[in-house]
Amino acid sequence: VSEKSAKSPLHHFRVVVDEVEHLRMQKQGTQGLLDEDENGGCTVAVRTQAKLLLLVEVTAPFDDAPAMRVMFETDDGTRHEYPLRLPVVATCFMEPVTLEPGAFMQRWKSLEGHDRECQEVIKAPANAPPIDEDYMSRIAKIITDGLKFGRCQGCDPTPWTVSGAATFRTGAKDLNGSNINVGCLVRVEANPQAGAFRVTTRTLHPLCSKAVKNVALVSIKLA
Repeated sequence: VSEKSAKSPLHHFRVVVDEVEHLRMQKQGTQGLLDEDENGGCTVAVRTQAKLLLLVEVTAPFDDAPAMRVMFETDDGTRHEYPLRLPVVATCFMEPVTLEPGAFMQRWKSLEGHDRECQEVIKAPANAPPIDEDYMSRIAKIITDGLKFGRCQGCDPTPWTVSGAATFRTGAKDLNGSNINVGCLVRVEANPQAGAFRVTTRTLHPLCSKAVKNVALVSIKLA
C-alpha cells in the first residue's frame, strides 16, 4: 500500500483480512499493520509504504474472492475504511493438463450433468475488434496464461473454439492421506457473426465449475 501522492501521513493504518473456511492463510506485514485494535495500526509516512505478505493454501473449492478492509485515519481525525477483495480466485490454484482430442472429449462427455456444468453466453466488448483468428489467439492465451489451463488442441474442426483442461490442487487430504484434487474442463466457443462467446465449464464439483466460468467471463470481457 503506497502513500506517495498524499501530503500528510496516514495514522492507525490497518488491514483486516476475513478468515474463510476454504483457505489457510499465513499473514505477515509491517509492524502494526495487522493490529485488531482500532487504536493500533502503523503510521505510513509520506513517500513510504506498508506491506502485507500472504501465503495462501486452498482446502476446498470456492467461487468468491476473500474480503479485506483497509482502514486509516488522516491528520484531521477523519477515519476511512475501504472494503476490497483479495486477488485470490480458484484459478490461482490450477495446474495445466494437456489432453489429446479423444481423451478430452471422453472426459467432457463423462462430466455431463446439470450439477457439473456451468454455461453462459456473453457479448464481446463494444469496443472490441471483429472476432477473427487473431482474436481467438488472445482468447487461447487467456485460457492458458490467465486461467492456468492446458490448451487441448484439435478437439474441434473449427478455429472458433478453444478447449482447455486443468487440475484444481488443494492442500486437503483424503482418507488415504493423498491431496484432494478436482479435474476441470473449459470450452470457449465464439460466434463471430453475433460477436459473442459461449463459455462452458465442467468439473466434478459445482463450485469449481461456477468459479472457472466466472473468471473466464471477466477475463474475456477484458480481452
